[in-house]
Amino acid sequence: MMTTATAQKTERSNRILTFLLGDTRYALDISSILSITDDFGKIEVSQNHQPSFLGYLYYRNKPVNAFECSDLLGRESNRTNLEATIVALNEAEDLHNTWLKELEHSLVNQSSFSGSRDAQSCEFNHWLQHMQESTDDTTKALLSRFKDPHEEFHQQAELLLKVASDNGKEEALEQLSGVKRGHISELIRLFSYTKSQLKSAVHPVVLYITRDGVTPWFALILDSMDDIISYEDEHFTQMRDPNDLSSEEHPDPVYAYVHNSEVDEKDSLLLSAARLAFLIEQ
Repeated sequence: MMTTATAQKTERSNRILTFLLGDTRYALDISSILSITDDFGKIEVSQNHQPSFLGYLYYRNKPVNAFECSDLLGRESNRTNLEATIVALNEAEDLHNTWLKELEHSLVNQSSFSGSRDAQSCEFNHWLQHMQESTDDTTKALLSRFKDPHEEFHQQAELLLKVASDNGKEEALEQLSGVKRGHISELIRLFSYTKSQLKSAVHPVVLYITRDGVTPWFALILDSMDDIISYEDEHFTQMRDPNDLSSEEHPDPVYAYVHNSEVDEKDSLLLSAARLAFLIEQ
């Protein structure tokens, strides 16, 4: 059995791997990490356990339980938010392609058009406004580019329907063909570009956690990795024993923090592998 003294030494190498969840910077001591991989796509998914449990990975042909770190810590996952934004953009793109087909059908058949004739009444516009208040700065910057192309896209309905009414459907359809290469294609290209940019930001990392330095204990899934840094002892402050949880009703997985007043960066909240394992077992 690992003693407290041994465990404390094991979890202190003065080198840590840092990562962000929201605006909070967490870290794990390198001595607790057996391997860092991009095995996320190899997870054999299971949905019959606690929310943080994702499924199984194989490390040298041995199954290892894999857990979502953000769920274990009760924090929002940056990766999940990005993936949800991509899904929403896919849905919005499909709806706008349907809108375009309905407009063309209306022009060809000289029938009524029920789609949104201005961007303000479009659900996508409401979603964009909500995202400007609730998402990260990088995503906000990408989504802000939709404002003008989206407004111009919807304006085409009023313009083309008036052309059809004044000059006939042939003239309207000819102008529609030109608009498809202009304002309309601009919005569709923007959907594609934005999704590709967001997808490139989704690169989950798998950490195989160990307690003996040889075999995997469990796997942690991070949204992304920040850095591996070294620190001096004077930068380290321990708040609680990383392994002794007996006196705590609701053990906190954070057992220490690293603060360097000479460096302009966030403190790193150090997670104990043993304390994370306790959360997993609850």
